Amino acid sequence: MPAPIVRIELAGMGPDAQVRLTVSRLHDPARLRSAWASSGATVTQVGDRLHATTTVQALARAVGRAFGADQARRMETQLRDVIAAWAAPAPALVLPRLTLATDVRPLIMGVVNVTPDSFSDGGALYPNAHPQAAVDAGLRLAAEGADLLDVGGESTRPGAQLVPTDEELHRVVPVVAALASRGHLISIDTVKPEVAAAALDAGAQVVNDVSGASDAGLLALVAEREAGYVLMHTRGTPRDMQQQTDYDNVVAEVYEFLADGLERCIAAGIAPQRVMVDPGIGFAKTAGQNFALLAALRQLRGLGRPVLLGASRKSFLGAVSDGAQAGQRLEGSLACAALGVQAGAAVLRVHDVAETVRVARTARAVAGGGHDWPAGRRPIQRPLDPASP
Repeated sequence: MPAPIVRIELAGMGPDAQVRLTVSRLHDPARLRSAWASSGATVTQVGDRLHATTTVQALARAVGRAFGADQARRMETQLRDVIAAWAAPAPALVLPRLTLATDVRPLIMGVVNVTPDSFSDGGALYPNAHPQAAVDAGLRLAAEGADLLDVGGESTRPGAQLVPTDEELHRVVPVVAALASRGHLISIDTVKPEVAAAALDAGAQVVNDVSGASDAGLLALVAEREAGYVLMHTRGTPRDMQQQTDYDNVVAEVYEFLADGLERCIAAGIAPQRVMVDPGIGFAKTAGQNFALLAALRQLRGLGRPVLLGASRKSFLGAVSDGAQAGQRLEGSLACAALGVQAGAAVLRVHDVAETVRVARTARAVAGGGHDWPAGRRPIQRPLDPASP
């Protein structure tokens, strides 16, 4: 059975302060509950998850009484690591040609949809004037303050159909090559190993995988190329994901999925320092579940990796804005961006870059990070040498 997973919901100051937490994946939760409760802690059990407010030492003692000293030491180490990650600045992301600092300020990922059927701007950049329209759009987003550009050639809106590999390659590779050649940091949004490989060859450094690390071939490619990787929560495919929204506890299940996904990445040879985690807002989730995840966003910091938030223009925002269509969801998108800054999101994936930069900069100042917006740490690397491997 997989090792237990500890999720911090709220932590006090200091290494031995009270923390509100959940422990899941226990092989005998009732046994630990009994030992834990005997120490005076209030412990509730829902399925295989135990919920309590406690200290590190109290939990370690309870585990020791229930399962022995070795288990207690492992649990204490895990809990201290999770608390440290929950409270610490986001760790850096190591990419093939640079190390991307994510603890200076939130980074802005601009969306470049090279598709005729994107939910937000379908057809604006493709097929007319391809690839120049998409290249110009990427350059505009970079000029507005995007730190990296996420290029995608297959829509992931609910109900979207698969795109043939050759067509997706035709859409994205010229755009990636043109933007990377100008020194911009590129992420390729794809689930196909062939497309990811061609985009990496063209200069991309990050693979944004909305399949939830389900393709062993894609993971092997990322490991071989030492690329950055976005691990996102989802269920099913865009065609059927909105029929798979039955969760007992969406926050717990997303957290556990991402914890398992990190283990799959490591097993595939992807170094942890190359991975970002994404709760998958809008993927296999109802509006209420998306809002629950946004409210609990800081909990994902406990996974020890930078958190990417992609809520921009998504349909759940229409539920609280009188059914506004994608192009009319700016206010909701900016509210999510401000919340993301407050919750410690390292990367904001957005369509409206200039507006998001202003809001994120303000939110960062309000949160105490200072009113500056450091430009010297922006990750623009040297232009790609066409002769390099």
